[in-house]
Order: sequence, then C-alpha cells, then structure tokens
Amino acid sequence: MIGVGKIKQYSNVLDKPLSKGKQEVSLSAFAFLFSELVQYNQTQVDNIAELERRLEDAGYAVGARVLELLCHRDKGNRRETRLLGILSFVHSTVWKVLFGKVADSLEKGTEHEDEYMISEKELLVNRFISIPKDMGTFNCGAFVAGIVRGVLDSAGFPAVVTAHFVPVEGQQRPRTTILIKFAEESLEDVFYTTAKALFSKCDELSLVQGTKKRSKVGLMSGSASLSNVVVFIAPQNNQG
Repeated sequence: MIGVGKIKQYSNVLDKPLSKGKQEVSLSAFAFLFSELVQYNQTQVDNIAELERRLEDAGYAVGARVLELLCHRDKGNRRETRLLGILSFVHSTVWKVLFGKVADSLEKGTEHEDEYMISEKELLVNRFISIPKDMGTFNCGAFVAGIVRGVLDSAGFPAVVTAHFVPVEGQQRPRTTILIKFAEESLEDVFYTTAKALFSKCDELSLVQGTKKRSKVGLMSGSASLSNVVVFIAPQNNQG
C-alpha cells in the first residue's frame, strides 16, 4: 500500500509577516552598484544639473517605498501628520534603516521659516566618490536628497530638497547638508500647532478653517513669533 504524505501548504508571500530583523548589505556591493548608477546616468546627460536631477529621481522612488515599508511594518499603517514629527522620523528612523545610524544633526534654518537641514559629516554615497575637477560641485548626495523628498512627498509634506557641500574647519572633506525647503501647504501644521500652544488657555480662539487667516495674523503680530516657539532638534555628538 502506497503511503500518502502530507501535502505541503504553500502560503502567499504577501501573507508572510515582514521581517523586523537587522538587514544589511555589503558596503562593497553597494558602492559598486551606486558607482554603476552614477556612471550610467553620466552617459545620458550633458550637464551636472541634469545628472543630479536623474540621481534625485532615482532616490525619490526609493524614498516613497521606504516610507510605505516603515509605516506598514513599524507603525501599523499610520504615518506622521506633523511637520516636526516627519522631520524627526527622517532624521532618526529612516536614516537608521538606510545608513545604520541617526543623522549627525537636524537644524532649522535661521533665515527662512520654511527651511530645515539634515547634515552628515561623511555621507555614505559620497564616501568613495572622487569628483573630477571638470565636474565642479557635483554632489552624489542628490540621490539621498531624492530619498528624503520621496519620503516627505509621500507623507503629504511636499518640499524642494537639495544636497550641498559645506566646508568644515579642520576637516579635509566637507560635510554634506540636505537642505529641505517646504511648500507653503506643509507649514500649515506648524501654524496650527504653535497657535494651540500659545493660546491653549484662551476660550475665544478657534482653530477651524474659517479662522486660519486670523490665527496667522495673530502669530505674526504678537509678542511671540513662530521662530521663538518651534523647538530645534539639537545636533548629536558624533564620536569618531
């Protein structure tokens, strides 16, 4: 008599839980793959600005998927709805997933209310890059800027994100700063949060849509301005 074994049950890959284990790739493999990405795009363009734009577009697709993954795996399909919350999320959670560490610093611009900066002493994508003199200020950080823009845009905070080299005294290589300039609609959350903090004890204040304009005027003309209320996220000490 022929025995009948148990039929193996095949489950749909979409039914399997997403792994929360530590996932890392070889640094050498990443450096080689990223180098090929840069060199390929270099053959498709005529100027540095176009090359950086193509790298940013490639990063944007990564950022959108990173947000989707992290929100589904770690946040129960919830996402940040506050501007400072999403900035902290990028500075800490997203950076850890991508680079294994929190970004060196997250700062608010001193000249413009809509600008924030994420700085990295030695950004991974620039670590093994040697830029020819004829390519001027070409910055591979445009790829990371695209990732940040993809995360922010997908979370509902549209912004213009660019990468810049910033010279550091006593350091041979400049640090990379990711400059984030939010669109006006992204800043509405800051106005509402600030107004609520300033006037939480005032019964007459109403933060409904119809009084949004009056709330903004009150903030700008009052003794406390927006720049005095928004909390800065202090740079972390980077040892080594």
